[in-house]
Amino acid sequence: MTVTIIIPCYNSEKTLERTFRSICAQTMGDWTIVAVNDRSTDTTPDILVALAAEDPRLTIMEGPGKGASAARNTALANVTTDLVAFLDADDLWEPERLATFVRMFETQPDVDIAYSRYAFFGEEPGDNHTLSTVPAAPLGVLDLMRENPVGTMSNLVMRRSALERAGLFREDITHGEDREWLVRAAARSLTISGIDETLLHYRTSIGGLSTDLEKMYDGWRKSLQTARDLDALPSAHALKSAEAVYLRYLSRRALRLGMPPKTAVAYALRGAALSPRGFFSGGARGPLTLGSALASLIAPRMMRDALANR
Repeated sequence: MTVTIIIPCYNSEKTLERTFRSICAQTMGDWTIVAVNDRSTDTTPDILVALAAEDPRLTIMEGPGKGASAARNTALANVTTDLVAFLDADDLWEPERLATFVRMFETQPDVDIAYSRYAFFGEEPGDNHTLSTVPAAPLGVLDLMRENPVGTMSNLVMRRSALERAGLFREDITHGEDREWLVRAAARSLTISGIDETLLHYRTSIGGLSTDLEKMYDGWRKSLQTARDLDALPSAHALKSAEAVYLRYLSRRALRLGMPPKTAVAYALRGAALSPRGFFSGGARGPLTLGSALASLIAPRMMRDALANR
């Protein structure tokens, strides 16, 4: 199986080459890259030209300058391979990633969309010990409305037929477009399965898209509306619990990124008030999040570092 890898690039000069090298290091070589330069104003276009000269499997396209979703949709118009993978220009793959997914799709014909466990990092893989979790069962709408185990566009690998059934990415969503698309896919009965291996390193840094928590929350609401439009809403009780879990996630994210303590506290208190049962589900995660958020008002760096290792 050949895999087309789509990389939207906007002012990615600091990280792009390393991301490209993580693809070149794959143990499976049957891949092509479509990199979409989305009107970058730094040296990203020059880096792409140099990389394409080095490896003919890299094709460069010019994006419309309307954001990552529009850039991905531009690339998808020309994809003909059976499998499609997405990678942001600052994240990194483990060498076995593509080979592992190809084996999965070859041996499990019922799987439409796949993802793996991922590790957060700041500057170097391993500098943050936080890992995502992968449920054993395929994901449904309710799973996606909680913490969304897929986590990031860089974690999505799928059959091209899944895109044909679920449609392209919404270009009016800048945060959480992956969740909204996955909710569409789950609502249309596509199978979304995970691999419980760490095959992706997901970069988080202050100032990145993933640090705008209110826009992430707005993206969550748009996913909710999609579920409603497709008659795939969970029960009101389950949905309230899911929202509380998502607010807990936003609080934890604020703590990990060293944001102002009041930000983490506000999300934690809102989640705990909305659904105590949902917020405090999952063992110690709820109490730890609330306690760390409140304590961060006194010792923010200590609490952030403590949470980052749990």
